[in-house]
Amino acid sequence: MIITEKLIWLGLGITTVGLLSGIFYQTVSEAVDRHKYPPLGQLVDIGGFRLHLNCIGQGTPTVVMDAGGGAPSITWGLVPPEIAKFTRVCTYDRAGLGWSDPNLRTPRTSQQSVDELHTLLTQTGIKPPYILVGHSLGGANMRLYASQYPEDVVGLVLVDSSHELSMTSETWKRIKRELWLYQVMRVASRVGVLRLIGELNLLPILEEIKQEIKKYPLAVQALFDTYKSYCYRPHYWATISSEYANLEKSFEQLEDVISLNNLPLIVLVQGVKAPAMSDERFQRWQKLQLDLTKLSSNSQYTIAENSGHLIPLEQPDLIVSAVRQLVERA
Repeated sequence: MIITEKLIWLGLGITTVGLLSGIFYQTVSEAVDRHKYPPLGQLVDIGGFRLHLNCIGQGTPTVVMDAGGGAPSITWGLVPPEIAKFTRVCTYDRAGLGWSDPNLRTPRTSQQSVDELHTLLTQTGIKPPYILVGHSLGGANMRLYASQYPEDVVGLVLVDSSHELSMTSETWKRIKRELWLYQVMRVASRVGVLRLIGELNLLPILEEIKQEIKKYPLAVQALFDTYKSYCYRPHYWATISSEYANLEKSFEQLEDVISLNNLPLIVLVQGVKAPAMSDERFQRWQKLQLDLTKLSSNSQYTIAENSGHLIPLEQPDLIVSAVRQLVERA
């Protein structure tokens, strides 16, 4: 009995030391990352937390870009520098993503993102008119923004945008399974386990991205280590979890966005089916993207023939061309 109690206390002691060591490792490593990968732009306090905003180029209208679900602004790759050659372009990280501070006091819905973006643009003195560009979930956010601030927006580019009717029962089941995984990743990152596994090249999600990114230009490949540093932060996984847990609510917020009148709108859609995507689902996705053109009487639809969902990385020139077209018409 005494031996058993000693073993229990020994086990608890070893576990405690291990956890404290992991937390210390994570804390120190995060500080190193902040020094090694400083923000590309500025951190703006919008009410108790800071959002990362990076504006380059000169001219008007200003192009404002919102990335996909769980994606930092660097996933726009080579698009912003090309747009900056003919007008000002601003990318930002939603709260909890990229270099932005987390804001988990409220659910991460599209409406919350729109409210925070509007506050960010107002506080930094970035005045309209705006051309909004949104990829995937960022597209849903920008649709909502355009509907709520029509006097500020002179153009909208939806890049393989999320659609509220695209979700099936199987999709919702998959998301619920992933939410559990995100919570595991959050806890593992807090105690340094996720970072340790990642640095040993044993984290499947990072290894897949590392291999996939090799087909892109060197300038894009160079962003991998920065992206990896985001993945090691607990609030990154908490934020992704909140975005997807509240996806249904975000889509409900879009239900009233039935018309953007004659706002110049360009819809870009993937033309290459992902291996895991069925033919039926792929065709349904393209039809729903075509459906988005009905939001405006002044719209056009373009298929990215050489791209899957990641059009910003696979055909950045297509997005740049769409933006240029809207800038010239503004």
